[in-house]
Amino acid sequence: MKKISLLIPVYNTADHIDRCMLSLARQTIGIQELEIVLINDASTDNSLDHLYAWEKEFPESIIVINLDENVKQGAARNLALSYVTGEYVAYLDSDDWLVPDALERLYLKAKETGAEIVAYLSKDVSVEEQRLKGDAIILEDDTDSGMDDEYLRIRNTGDRILLFFGGRSQRGCWDKLYKRDFVTKHRLKYAEGVFDEESLFTIPALMHVKDYYLMNSYLHRYSDNPLGTVSNLSQKMEHIHDNEITWMQVYDLFKKENFLKKEPELCEALFVHNYFNRSLIKNHVAGLKYDADGIRHLQKTTKRLFPGYMDNPILRSMRSFPYIGKLLNMKTDESGVESFYATLSEWEKVVGNEV
Repeated sequence: MKKISLLIPVYNTADHIDRCMLSLARQTIGIQELEIVLINDASTDNSLDHLYAWEKEFPESIIVINLDENVKQGAARNLALSYVTGEYVAYLDSDDWLVPDALERLYLKAKETGAEIVAYLSKDVSVEEQRLKGDAIILEDDTDSGMDDEYLRIRNTGDRILLFFGGRSQRGCWDKLYKRDFVTKHRLKYAEGVFDEESLFTIPALMHVKDYYLMNSYLHRYSDNPLGTVSNLSQKMEHIHDNEITWMQVYDLFKKENFLKKEPELCEALFVHNYFNRSLIKNHVAGLKYDADGIRHLQKTTKRLFPGYMDNPILRSMRSFPYIGKLLNMKTDESGVESFYATLSEWEKVVGNEV
């Protein structure tokens, strides 16, 4: 059995995938200990040629799945998961990379602690810095954050609230190492057909996890590429509702898994914060604005599902709380959209990176 399976969706990243793969080939854990599943999501450039070249070089460690139709990252990751056999699972975007000893450190810590999830930190790298340093940038190993690692044993609601709202976790999937048995036991899957797919995987994972280790080291490098998938998709109006779609699926899973009864205040806070707050701010930052109907839909859905949100102690402790009630109850017709967004802009100055 391989120690770690890495799942990497690829779409039109021919200019970056070799750097990503080179960082994996040079991992101190040894590429022979890795199972790398590369999913070509119907790329229209020559990404597939690069993937086949890597598979030919390391046939015992690399699997290439070629899709004729673009299915987006959620479906690609779900498909890839059906192929993996490793003891642990990790996700990586094809234009990002890992420092040389990242996977060895993560694996050893996971084995030492028995944690179901080992999370780590990511550092943004500008396009200019990438251009200046070339592929040699993958050899840089500055991981120090100045913070101690944290081991969280989740045994009660208070512990789980701390995990979600205490700065210990992010909603992204690519900054964590997961026990594969944990992923399969809880049938963790991504939302499909949308851009903002990760919450359907990570939120249930964090609701189920009992042993969580945060390695406060910068083991991951995020390519701050304005032409990347995230930046391009987030500018398209057709994707303005993707976060809402994903969070309605999260809500349905909360019901199915009985979380609404076991952790009602936590589920309420997570939904209001991510469905309402994040949909508004994330799209606004990307230059996208809801029309009056879109705003009213957000308001009505939030209040219909969680009518007692104003009494939620978790929400009341957040910096955004004074604005939540105001924005949820603003009467918005076409002429009121401008006033709504003026209030939202005030809110953004207060909450900063809270969303």
